[in-house]
Amino acid sequence: MKLLKYVITNDSGLAPNPFFAVCSLALCTPNHMNANLLQGDWIVGHSSKATGHRLVYAMQLTKVLGMDDYFLQFPEKHPNPYGSIEQQYGDNLYFRENGRWLRLPSAEHNSLESFRQDQGRRVYLAQGEDSFWYFGASNPSPAILSFADQFPWLIQGQQGFTYIHDAERITAFSTWLSSLGQSGLLGFPRDQQSTSTARHLISIDPKPVWLDAQPNLDKSQSFVACGTRKAARPSINLGC
Repeated sequence: MKLLKYVITNDSGLAPNPFFAVCSLALCTPNHMNANLLQGDWIVGHSSKATGHRLVYAMQLTKVLGMDDYFLQFPEKHPNPYGSIEQQYGDNLYFRENGRWLRLPSAEHNSLESFRQDQGRRVYLAQGEDSFWYFGASNPSPAILSFADQFPWLIQGQQGFTYIHDAERITAFSTWLSSLGQSGLLGFPRDQQSTSTARHLISIDPKPVWLDAQPNLDKSQSFVACGTRKAARPSINLGC
C-alpha cells in the first residue's frame, strides 16, 4: 500500500470528479505523469500554499481502469455540456473508435494540447462513498483547516506528485479520516461554475475536428444526453 500526494490548483469538480457516488481522477497531474497506483492505494490532494494547504480530497482506490473501460463502465460520468452542472463537469470524455481517440463534447479541456495530454491515460476510481472524502478547497471545517499542521508529511512542496510508503503514517491518516464520522461528498468545488463554449473539439487524428455548440438544444434530445444514457459508444460523424 502506498499514498500519492499532490497539489490541486483548480478545484472545479472535474479533477477530481466526486459526483454520482464515485470519486474519479482522469484528467490531472497523476494521470498525465502515469502514476503507478493499484487497488488499495491512496490519493490525497490539497490546495496550494497561498490557500492554506487545505485538504481537498482523499480517496482509497477500488479500481484502476484504462480510458476505454472507464468510458464503457461509467456512463454517468460522461459530460453533457447542456445538462446539470455536475454533468457539465463529467470527466469521462475519451474513447476509441476504429483505432482513433475521440472525445465527447465538453467545454472542459477543450483544446488540442489537452486532448494530446489526456488521451489514453489511466483512470483512478474510488467507488462508494465510504472510500472517498471530498471536502472542496474552501471547506471551513476546523478539522480541514488544521490538516497541514496535523499531517505536515502530507504536504506536497513541489510540482508533480510524491509517493509515501510509510504504512504506519498512512494508517494514521486513514484512521483520522474515519474519525470524522462522515465520508463521500462533504463539500462543493470552490471553482465550479457553469461552462459554455462556441464549439467542441471531438477529434485530432488525422486533423482537428470541431463540433458547433447547440446551447438551445432540448437537453432530453441532445446528442450528448442520448449518448450518455447508454454504455455504448455514440456515433460521431467526423466527415473524413
